Amino acid sequence: MSRRSVVIGIDKGTSSLKSIAVDLATGELVADCGARTPCSYPGAGRHEEDPETTWQAVAGTLRTVVSALGPETTIAAVGVTGHMGGLWTLDEAGDPVGPAICWPDARATAILDEVGDRGELDALFELSGNALIPGTPYPLLAWVKRHDPGRYRRIRHFFMAKDYVNFRLTGVIATEESDLSFAPCDFRGRRRSEAFFTAFGIEEMSDRLPVVGVSDGLLGTVTAAAAAETGLPVGTPVCAGTGDATANMIGIGAAHDGQAVTTIGTSLMNGTSTDHPVLQPAGVGFGFLMPENRWQRQITNSGGGTLCLDWVIATFCPTEVEQIATGATTLGAVVADFARAAEPGCRGLIFHPYLNTAGATAPFLDVNARGSFVGLRRDTTPAEMVRAVMEGTALSVRDCYAAMPVQIDEIRLTGGGARSVEWSQIVADVLQKTIVAPDVPESGALGAAMLAAVATGHFPDLDSATARMVRAGRMHEPDPTAAAIYDQAFNTYRAVLDPLREVWAASARAVDALASA
Repeated sequence: MSRRSVVIGIDKGTSSLKSIAVDLATGELVADCGARTPCSYPGAGRHEEDPETTWQAVAGTLRTVVSALGPETTIAAVGVTGHMGGLWTLDEAGDPVGPAICWPDARATAILDEVGDRGELDALFELSGNALIPGTPYPLLAWVKRHDPGRYRRIRHFFMAKDYVNFRLTGVIATEESDLSFAPCDFRGRRRSEAFFTAFGIEEMSDRLPVVGVSDGLLGTVTAAAAAETGLPVGTPVCAGTGDATANMIGIGAAHDGQAVTTIGTSLMNGTSTDHPVLQPAGVGFGFLMPENRWQRQITNSGGGTLCLDWVIATFCPTEVEQIATGATTLGAVVADFARAAEPGCRGLIFHPYLNTAGATAPFLDVNARGSFVGLRRDTTPAEMVRAVMEGTALSVRDCYAAMPVQIDEIRLTGGGARSVEWSQIVADVLQKTIVAPDVPESGALGAAMLAAVATGHFPDLDSATARMVRAGRMHEPDPTAAAIYDQAFNTYRAVLDPLREVWAASARAVDALASA
């Protein structure tokens, strides 16, 4: 039997983690194993992990994958990705300083508000390309300094989730460009910035951010201790890796000008890669450094995806909900039937997808924003309401990309919503863009594996790795006969936003008044 050579990708996610092995010759996924990320929630707004427990969960998935490969397989390299933001810290001996704090954690909100009250957030966005959130390293470090000074004094290194996994694999303490984006970063200059340390009063942490490498560089090799825990061979090369937003874009094959990625999950994440830094729309979204001297712009409607579809079916389609519960049909079949039963444009029914309590987060910020149907009729059908929600999410995606000053020709879909053929076609028709839904079940882990393959010279660049390892999947071309319908729908969608914002504000005031009565 001839030997097979694979690369392993690890995706350390917020709620789940995954390890995969991909055949270098064929791009075939040959082994995978997932697990829940072991999290704890010690108080309101708190989200933590025990680093050792997390590492053991990662090591367990690796043991399963390595065991499945068999003795005739060579593991060429390992790449790691992980959720961005948060705070992972080590002391002088390389031991964790307390639990890791994860990016959804809100404990530092008041500290971030203080920086905002001083009028510094606009300047920090202009420098970093990131709308600051509480769960990033600098407000979290400021919080620890204020509330747990003993812990703060013990911190010798701080970095991100995937950097901790890399440290346990190799013993090397380092980070790289993409995760620097959510640390103190000069986005245009692709380097660290002292301005963030100053703004948050943590100047002494400046020398505790470790060496910053490039995403497709070699970090180190698997140590004997890591080999014993994971089953990986001692000396296996480990790539520096990248944050998950970047890994997902690489793993879905959308790293060129004119390409974008939309994730239809609970949220609608919309990102594109450019050969120059893009910071528009101002004050909204995130900017991440990508390999090969590229930049990523990402803006997200945090409550506008599958959350909306689940809500409309659960609320207005009781018969179908019961059929799904009994196994007589599936959610996918119900969505497909409803989408086909209603005509494009839903006879003027427009849905604004802002169901999350965070309100609207892209392409504008309005914490008071809430979802709405505009144009309900006495004879509006449940099918029209379901299709209007699908169209409304697509209109939100169109609104987000319209706010970015870049030409976009092709959008690649991922996330649970991308599995719907009907929803994918609606996105193509609403945006009048080619939509590709690649056959990539684990885009983050695959992106990490692709970087590892490039770092070890198995491919000269990411384009070559993409051609071998990213499978095209479905393609949806826009229906030109639907263009006028959706141009009008988009005009209506945007025209009513200004008056709706007045309604949202008045509604919020009324709710506050009732709560305080």
